[in-house]
Formats: sequence, structure tokens, C-alpha cells
Amino acid sequence: MGMFGKMKSAAGAVGNATASAAATATGTVVTSAKENAKIAGINGELATIENQLNNAYEQIGKKYVEVAMSTGEVPDIGIMDILNSIEPKLDKKSKLEQERNEIEKELKDQLIMTEKAAATREFEAEKAKLDKALGMEVVSQEEYDQKISVAQKKLDSFAEVRRLDEQLSMGIITKKEHTSKISELGI
Repeated sequence: MGMFGKMKSAAGAVGNATASAAATATGTVVTSAKENAKIAGINGELATIENQLNNAYEQIGKKYVEVAMSTGEVPDIGIMDILNSIEPKLDKKSKLEQERNEIEKELKDQLIMTEKAAATREFEAEKAKLDKALGMEVVSQEEYDQKISVAQKKLDSFAEVRRLDEQLSMGIITKKEHTSKISELGI
């Protein structure tokens, strides 16, 4: 196969990879929209439960103050009915918060997978470019090996870089520490 045939083949591979990435991205966006809608619904339910709990707490406080003011003593105010109504709300609140956390983790995991796929495509595109340059003798084998090594190290360090980025965004490490740790990775 001549140089033109190789270029045509490489262009076709890039086109197929791009189409595959677009299809994956579309599916991820639809899934993310559904998951975000679930989170919004859960947050709405949590707000309702929180309001109901606050009303119950207010009733308890009012009863306590009424009895204390009228008797001058610390009262036993008969609030078991209110407490009994609070317990299922607290249980539901806990379950909803757990469900929301699981959905948010799933969304985060999907985002990481999407970013990892993008990093892999970026590496493959760089490799294809370097393969072409090596085939055309634009770069030496030594230059090729060095550049592929850097690109591979960047891909291999994806998880660690992602972790450092999250630490920076959460304020766990400073920008200076982030930069230092990234440079320690050799990328």
C-alpha cells in the first residue's frame, strides 16, 4: 500500500473514531440529563421533608414553652405523637440522601470514563500523527520513541492527574502543590 493509501486508511480510522466518540457523547448526555433530573427530584423531596420536620420541631418547641411558662417547671409535654410522625420522615430523608449520593457518584464515574476515553483518543491521534511522521521520515526513531513515551506517560497518569485536579478544586492542595505534583509525574 502506497503512502496515499496509508493516509487514506489513517483518515478513515480517525473518522470512525470521531463518529464513535460522538455517539458515546450523545448517549452520555442523555444519561446525565436523566440522572440530573432524578437528583433534582430527590432534592425537591428532601426540601419538602425538611420543611415538615421543621414544622414538627416548631410544634414541639411551642408545646414546651407553653407548659414551662404556665407551670414554671421543665415539662413532660406529651410529644410522642409528633416524634412518631418525625421518625419515618427522618428515615426517608436518609434514604433519599443516600440515593442522591449514589446517583452523583454514578455521574462522576461516567464523566471519568468519558474523560479517559477522550484521553485515549488524544493519545491515539498523537500516535497516528507520529506514525505518519516516522513513515515519512520527518522524525527519527529516537524522536518518535521519546514523543510516544511522553504521550503514553500522560495517558498512564490520567487517574493520578484527575485525582490531583479534584484535590485542587476542593481546596485540599494549593495550585503550587498541584503544579509540583504534576511535574513529579513527568508530564
